[in-house]
Amino acid sequence: MPLSLLSLNFAIICELETAFVVSEAGKKFSITFKNDLLDIRLAADLYIDGVRTHNGFLKAGRQRQVLGIRKTVSSVLPFKFQELELVDPDVENAPVDDVVVPEMGTIEIRTFRCRTVRTAQYHNRGHRLHQGRVSKRSNKAGWHHVSTADEIPTSRYKYATDLLTYLDPRDAPYASVKVFYRPRELLVDQGVIAGHDVGAGNGNPGGSEVNDRKRAREGGSPGPSKRAKEEMSALSQQIQALQAELNSIMAEQSRLRKALEITT
Repeated sequence: MPLSLLSLNFAIICELETAFVVSEAGKKFSITFKNDLLDIRLAADLYIDGVRTHNGFLKAGRQRQVLGIRKTVSSVLPFKFQELELVDPDVENAPVDDVVVPEMGTIEIRTFRCRTVRTAQYHNRGHRLHQGRVSKRSNKAGWHHVSTADEIPTSRYKYATDLLTYLDPRDAPYASVKVFYRPRELLVDQGVIAGHDVGAGNGNPGGSEVNDRKRAREGGSPGPSKRAKEEMSALSQQIQALQAELNSIMAEQSRLRKALEITT
């Protein structure tokens, strides 16, 4: 795997294509990733909740840390998890940002092989995040989104950027890592983590209260709620689609490598 996601929320995550992490409302975090290749430079695009928030350049063997959204040359707004706000879409002029709801709850890094053309003056592109307001019909009750905390000082940013020539198509990344973040209760509902991992006093997030009472009478164990089943099904379809996309990319990479061997 040519790309490692070294840390998210200050914890080691993975060297795989997908992973799950627990989000906590109000908790700040940074994102660190690394180019594990020894001789290939990578351009990296960071997507949060489906919105491209950063793009950068990684030399071979180098890593990069993203603290948040840059405010000035010497300060940033740190990333933090925040509860998603549900809005009634029938209310006139309701400010709902539903454009990227299918990607809500995801952090993705897409990388592309590239060549540096030249260094140029950097211009702040006004990177943004999802506004965190979605329709009540989006089936996202209890979810989080990524927002920003209060401004903090950083070392002065170098206002220069590298102009790149991409060697991979923008719709076919060379390598990518995608993290699904959810509140702990939702991950339990979806069967991603065990229910006993939830702290005492959180109730039983594994199923609805009515269904649990019914199963208790029947001598059965609590199971997932209807909402949990729907979310598990949607998540499973997402993962299958990602796996199919990954298989296609790997096949294309293999074809390109064989073509290069023939030409050389």
